[in-house]
Amino acid sequence: MQAEEVPTLRERARIVAALARNRAAETERLGRLHAEVLTALQRAGLPQMLKDGSPCTIREFVDVCGILAEGCMSTGWCNFVWGMHNYLVGRYPRAVQEAVWRDPGTLVSASLGPVGHAPAITGEGAVVSGRWAFNSGCDHADWLLLGISQPEGEPHLGVLHKSECQIDDGSWNVIGLRGTGSKDAVCEHVPVPAERLMPFSRIMVPYMALLILVIVGPVIGGAQAAVREFARKIGGSAGEGALLRLGEASAEVDAARTVVLAAADELDADPTPDASVTTRIVRDTAFAARLCNRATQRLFEAAGGAELQESRELQRIFRDVTAGCAHARLQWEAQALPYARMLAGDQSVPA
Repeated sequence: MQAEEVPTLRERARIVAALARNRAAETERLGRLHAEVLTALQRAGLPQMLKDGSPCTIREFVDVCGILAEGCMSTGWCNFVWGMHNYLVGRYPRAVQEAVWRDPGTLVSASLGPVGHAPAITGEGAVVSGRWAFNSGCDHADWLLLGISQPEGEPHLGVLHKSECQIDDGSWNVIGLRGTGSKDAVCEHVPVPAERLMPFSRIMVPYMALLILVIVGPVIGGAQAAVREFARKIGGSAGEGALLRLGEASAEVDAARTVVLAAADELDADPTPDASVTTRIVRDTAFAARLCNRATQRLFEAAGGAELQESRELQRIFRDVTAGCAHARLQWEAQALPYARMLAGDQSVPA
């Protein structure tokens, strides 16, 4: 049965995940999603889940990205990137949305940090230059969202067509999430009209909790895959030591998912919460990633030297989860401290 033939998005995701798992080694070798996996994702409508006007919830989206990642974490990761940035495109003027979605299946990659630059951003637009790293899924995307700074005034997020940039094909040589193809995008003196530029205070700050929460969906799925593989490896006759590791790891992953889905429910009710709720959700997201990272590492260490072989699935899962948890927005100390300061009464932290 094809994914598009089943009624629910979660069921579709499970079918695509099975295909992605079978193609995971090839996806990693290619450094981008396997063509069959990309086609299945598109036919199932999974990258479009958060597109403007979609009835899908944030909870569904996070869950679907996790299900995909159980099969292949690079696949789940690319789907989170494309879905989240479809959501952001929906915050731009209607003319920009129509240009981006002239083809309804258009995919949007992004590098949101304001590392690009413009001499000035005015009512006429800006002339943009820069190099942006970590454009996940850019090989398959037609548009990019890129962060742009200026000497005076706040950063903006620009919508650029991929033809306005060069993709550095040699810039993604990594140990994990290889299949995401998260390459550098480069442009020099590209004019960007004003309607395709939006200040961070309107496009980034209000949605910060959502932007960060969705990152961890694929991490949870990857950690769940580690639990599955370790359980399969040890079998029913395993000793207590291995079983205790499995029990603890499974509890950590279940706890991470519970915390994240609770936060997703909050954001479905209000996608632009106040600063105190945002700070808590950001903390919870980093904590969930920490739990998943610990669980995966614990299982990989207990699995034995045979799992070091490149042909073994657990070593790929371990590398992918480790890479996902290296994301700047999932660093525990950086995300826990603002909430702790707020609890302690630090008046410099918005409440």
